[in-house]
Amino acid sequence: MNRFKKSKYIIVLFVLVLVVSVFLVTTQSSAIVTKAGDGISLVDRIVQKPFQWLSSAKSDLGHLTRAYNENESLKKELYQMKKETNEADRLKEENEQLRQLLEMKSKLNGTKVIASDVIMRTPSTWKQELTVDAGSSQGVTSNMLVVAGGGLIGSVEKVEGNSSVVNLLTNAENTEKISVKIQHGSTSVYGIIIGYDKEKDLLKISQLNSSSDISKGDKVVTGGLGNFNATDIPVGEVESVTHSNDYLTREVLVKLQSDSMNTKVVELVGNPS
Repeated sequence: MNRFKKSKYIIVLFVLVLVVSVFLVTTQSSAIVTKAGDGISLVDRIVQKPFQWLSSAKSDLGHLTRAYNENESLKKELYQMKKETNEADRLKEENEQLRQLLEMKSKLNGTKVIASDVIMRTPSTWKQELTVDAGSSQGVTSNMLVVAGGGLIGSVEKVEGNSSVVNLLTNAENTEKISVKIQHGSTSVYGIIIGYDKEKDLLKISQLNSSSDISKGDKVVTGGLGNFNATDIPVGEVESVTHSNDYLTREVLVKLQSDSMNTKVVELVGNPS
C-alpha cells in the first residue's frame, strides 16, 4: 500500500514538472519568436530605407521635370503673346500715322507731297536726324519740309538718289532757318526757328517781324518764306514768350504738335518749282 502511494506521488510530481516545463518552454519560445520578429522587422526597415528614399527622389524629380517643362511652355506662350501684342501695337501706331498723313495731304492742295518710310535712325542722333527712302529719283529736293503725325517735324537736309536725310526740329542746333507764322487773333507775327530747348522740350522761335502781342496757346504754322516755301503746316502752340536782357528781341517757346520719337512714315512737302 505504501508503495502504491509513493508511486502515485511520483506520478503527480512528474506531471507537475512536465506541465511547468511545457509552460516555461512555451513562454521562452514566444519571447524568442517576438525578439526574432522585432530583429527581422528592424533589418527590413533598414534595408528598405534607401529604396524608399530613391523612390521618393525619383518621384520628386519627375514632378520637378514636369514643372520645368510646363514653365518653359508657359514662357514660350507668354513670349509669343508679347510678340503678337507688340506687333499689333506697332501696326496700330503705323496705321494712325498713315491716317494722319492722309488727312494732312488733303489739306495741302496745290502742294507737292511725297510719302516715304523711315529706313534709318541711330540712337546717338535719334533727336537730330533720320533717313527716309525717297530721294532725287522720287522728286525730293532740299527745300522740302517733313510732316508726320499731323504736323511739322523737320526739313530735308541732304538728298541722295533714293534716300534723304531729315533734320529734325528737336535738333538743338537747328540751323535751317524755317520761317513760321504765329497767329494771335486776326494778327500774324512771322519769325524764324532758331533751335530747340532740350531741357524744356520746346521749340525756340525768334527774329520776330512785329512787336504785336503773342499769348500762350497761339497757333504756330509754317510761314512759307525763305527756302522752305510750304505754308500753313501746323507746327505747335505758344507755351511762353521771353524778352532778351535789352528787351529789343523776344524769344517764343513752342510746344510741338507732333512727336517724332517713334515716327515710321513721313510726307515730304514743298511747293512745285
